[in-house]
Amino acid sequence: MIKIYLLIVVLGVLGGVGYGGYAYYQDTQERLRIYAENQARLEEAVKTSEATIQKMGEDILKQQELNNELQKNLTQATAAQDALRRTLTKHDLTKEALNDPINLQERMNNATKKVWARIESVTGNDTRKRVFDNEKAAREDSNKDGVQGKGDTASEPSKTN
Repeated sequence: MIKIYLLIVVLGVLGGVGYGGYAYYQDTQERLRIYAENQARLEEAVKTSEATIQKMGEDILKQQELNNELQKNLTQATAAQDALRRTLTKHDLTKEALNDPINLQERMNNATKKVWARIESVTGNDTRKRVFDNEKAAREDSNKDGVQGKGDTASEPSKTN
């Protein structure tokens, strides 16, 4: 009888060890599966991070290029502003308005039309520029016939003050 009890105990211990080994194996396999999923997620996150870093580098280069272009445009605008200031300091508009107001008014209106035409052409609306160009062509006379037409400034003596 002791042999039977001893056999039952040995079979119980062996069954317990076998079940423990099986449970350990199942738990290890589950952990390996979870670790593999986590590794795949981490690899995907690394790829995303690397792509983001590369995109940010490209964006920085593009931004530097745009900043350089803006700086160049600012330099050109400053030069144009300085030229305009020099031109305006050379002319005494009050004196010209008193001496020949009609001529000054016509020149100012034409200059204003040119400015608006340029602004609109930059924004994609060049209707005013086309109208201005047509008016300018109609006013100009090449003076080949020897007769000065209205608006023919090519042969007018320059008026300096």
